[in-house]
Amino acid sequence: MAELRFPGLSEDAARWLAHERDILAMGIDTPSIDRGRSTDFRAHVMLYAEDIAGFENLADLSGLPATGSYVIALPMKIAGGSGGPLRIAAFTPH
Repeated sequence: MAELRFPGLSEDAARWLAHERDILAMGIDTPSIDRGRSTDFRAHVMLYAEDIAGFENLADLSGLPATGSYVIALPMKIAGGSGGPLRIAAFTPH
């Protein structure tokens, strides 16, 4: 883990999202919701305890409006796993 270097959510930021915003999921463009060197994965724990899904390694969401988009997330099922690779698509209604 020591070689991983990328930003992520702090536990406080995850708590704020969980308690101050009406969200069902959150996405991030890094390999993890937590920072690269995390060993306790507090952002994961905070969000998942509130039943908020986390989507990692997303790319270029700039074309989506701040509200009104729909996301379809299709994770690969992995027996006994807590997550897996994800195929994700977003669209905005007309």
